[in-house]
Amino acid sequence: MPWPQPSTHAFTSRCAALRAPWRALFTLLALLSALTLPLQASAQAPDMGYVEGRIVSIDEFTNEAVVQLSGQRLVRAELGYDVTTGPVEVGMPTFRVGNRVELYFSTGPDGQVRYAVADWVRRPTLLLLTAIFLIVSVVVARFKGLRAFVATGASLALIIAFLIPAMIAGYNPILVSMLGVGGILILAIYFVHGVNWSTTAALVGTLAASFITLILGVIFTELAFLTGYGTEEGMMISFAAGDVDLKGLLLAGLLIGALGALTDITIVQASVVRELAHVNPSFGVPELFKHGMNVGLDHIGSLVNTLVLAYTGTALPLLVLLHVNEIPWLHSLNLELVAAEVVHTLVGSIGLVLAVPFTTFIAAVMFRGDVLPMKPGELEHGHKH
Repeated sequence: MPWPQPSTHAFTSRCAALRAPWRALFTLLALLSALTLPLQASAQAPDMGYVEGRIVSIDEFTNEAVVQLSGQRLVRAELGYDVTTGPVEVGMPTFRVGNRVELYFSTGPDGQVRYAVADWVRRPTLLLLTAIFLIVSVVVARFKGLRAFVATGASLALIIAFLIPAMIAGYNPILVSMLGVGGILILAIYFVHGVNWSTTAALVGTLAASFITLILGVIFTELAFLTGYGTEEGMMISFAAGDVDLKGLLLAGLLIGALGALTDITIVQASVVRELAHVNPSFGVPELFKHGMNVGLDHIGSLVNTLVLAYTGTALPLLVLLHVNEIPWLHSLNLELVAAEVVHTLVGSIGLVLAVPFTTFIAAVMFRGDVLPMKPGELEHGHKH
């Protein structure tokens, strides 16, 4: 049975009403507060669903847990394993007294409601980790760290409230993702680093690299005969939401996955060229491009490595599974599941590499002669070299 999801109507309406980037903080806080709300009975059917409670005791003879639900009501729930020997799966943790857990309940033919412990409640841990991330960001990067945190939350809200519902409704995922990318880039660049000529050059360079990445993704998705049905998630989506274009969904994931690294390198390149032009206004486009690329070449190697390792880390369980089953590597590359990851990694890396000369050239044309006015602190977001 699919896990029940809380209603997103209010959350979607709230996101649609955003008029300024800073207001995304309230959307993010609303999302975080939802993490602490206990799960109530599913609305899918009156005789089955999920509830949450806390284990107060464990009966070793019946392999059941006594769980306290909201309202202090106690129920007995099956644990699904022998308490004395532990779970059959190696390394699987056991339920303990004090754990907050999720219970699955169903009504039997005799009218009696039966409960089974299904999983741990993880939302409080996620909320704690999010709070630590916010604190570290603010302590280390101060107000810019807070803006980055808000921008990240707003980007996630944009994906949840706009991209995903539009794709489920059957709209073209490529078009939807390009519109979403524009909004994410405005938040990631303008809101975090400010509105100035440097960030504008970075935004244009990122959009150009994103467009090339998308074109390459379309071409090689077709050449590699990627359908989107190569994963378990894709198959489940095809049954649950038949209007979703799975091939387009692959491309949308490719584009969004490369955005973080793209914005990082384009911001740096635009700042480097801006500072070169400011220090030596006599530099023309060739000189600015040459010196800017000297810095960009250093970033290309490290960021491509970062992107490849990030994709590899995500696919690590798959690589282990292929190795355990002793599937030859040449055959593995023909599996759509593996081929899709390879296309994602290589196309994303190509877009990342091309972002450097694109942004450097755009910035060199804009900043030659240092005639564009510079705002206070405009160069403070660039990396130091």
